[in-house]
Amino acid sequence: MKKYIYSLFAAVLFLFSAGCSKDDDGSKNIDSGVVGEWHQTKWSNEAYADFDVYVEFQSDGTFNIFQKVETPTFVCYSGDFAVNGAQLSGRYRDGEPWGASYAFELSGDGKTLTMISQTDKAEESVYTRTAIPEEVRNAPEVRSALSGALLRIF
Repeated sequence: MKKYIYSLFAAVLFLFSAGCSKDDDGSKNIDSGVVGEWHQTKWSNEAYADFDVYVEFQSDGTFNIFQKVETPTFVCYSGDFAVNGAQLSGRYRDGEPWGASYAFELSGDGKTLTMISQTDKAEESVYTRTAIPEEVRNAPEVRSALSGALLRIF
């Protein structure tokens, strides 16, 4: 009798879990010029020596930000991003949204990405398309905004 009850419970659990699937099957594909690897060359019209940032936007809608900001080494943040027209927004893996959405513009040759934060004090970041060095890619990943209270660029 116990075996029958456990089997019935497992079948009901399976049916409920199958019925609670997300509408998104995880197969989204971002078809945008932002997809690729980028290196920040300017921030608010200044070349910045105090920090270094690489960002990778992947066609599956995920991103990786590799940054060396107020730390001696690069740190990686990951999550999901969305493109809506000329607007870019995202959410970190820990569920926190980016600090702002960004209006973006690509240069005619697709080698320069300019992002302007949609905040009261609009900050402009300019990125150049470039491969992310392997030593940067090997940065440890930070999974939470509370991990060491590190500053996030986005």
